[in-house]
Amino acid sequence: MIDSGRTASTSRAAASWRSPRRGATTLAVLLLFLSMFGPHSGGAHDTIDPDRINAILAAADAAVMRVKGAAGSASEGKALFALGMIQVESTAILNRDLAAHSGQLTFNGQSLQKSLAQRDLAPRFDDTIGRYRLPMARLAQALRLSPDAPDALRARFELLKAGFYESFVLDPFQLVGMSFDDLDRQIAEAKALASALPTPDDAEEAAFIHAVDLARAARLVRDPEAARSYAGLARTALGAFAEAYPQSMRAASAAVIQQSLGGPSDPN
Repeated sequence: MIDSGRTASTSRAAASWRSPRRGATTLAVLLLFLSMFGPHSGGAHDTIDPDRINAILAAADAAVMRVKGAAGSASEGKALFALGMIQVESTAILNRDLAAHSGQLTFNGQSLQKSLAQRDLAPRFDDTIGRYRLPMARLAQALRLSPDAPDALRARFELLKAGFYESFVLDPFQLVGMSFDDLDRQIAEAKALASALPTPDDAEEAAFIHAVDLARAARLVRDPEAARSYAGLARTALGAFAEAYPQSMRAASAAVIQQSLGGPSDPN
């Protein structure tokens, strides 16, 4: 059975995208949305078939056994990384299934979600944002246990993306479930990862999140002096992003947000 609340919340979001909206922020928000589900959102056109469900569940069961067997040992962090990444994959699959089917999981999507729930591995659906939230506990625990492990950068990047994309519905300048202190910490983490991630696409996305988060801080902070400081940092970061990634779909969004902050193309 389809969750009617889930369908309604996602349908409302989709309807608002179809409504006429103008201004710089509108274009930037649209491009952010496309960034989440567009051609760079790995596997955006995947279908969930029974074979894939069985493979995910088999990998999950094996990872759970490894975590239990490694409890209290030096290899516990590595085992938790593996289990956490299975949750990353399954959460992304469920969200793409929702996005591709008007906010409703297909039969196979429902089967995957129910099977994960039976294993206490299912992501939580958030009615406010209309998406499944990534379960972060296992990746966070893995990072506490093994902060310098080879898998640590990937885990940090997945947590960064979840923190960013799950912090708004349609407008990234209206925070959902995130405090300003959380945003400030996310800015620092995104900056660190942008220069540390080995994959160019991942480094680009981290740099984009860093620049947009600075712009969000400039809009949201209450102190005028702090707002000016964040705005200056945001203009610099957005300009640098647009210059470094001129062919990226995100570059257009960065340029629009930069102008809304009084960037080079804005006479005011």
